[in-house]
Amino acid sequence: MDVPTALALFPADLSRPPRSWAERTCTITRYTRMPRGGHFAAHEEPELLAHDITAFFLAYR
Repeated sequence: MDVPTALALFPADLSRPPRSWAERTCTITRYTRMPRGGHFAAHEEPELLAHDITAFFLAYR
């Protein structure tokens, strides 16, 4: 897939696949290891997630 893709990994999530797995099928342009948070990142760490999403799209503005 040639679509620019961002990946945010939260340390308490159920799975944390290696970047190399995602790069097999996606064009990873932003890869972020978050300092905290888990499976429900939007509820647990909304500011971290919102900042990462905003930073990703600013590159394409």
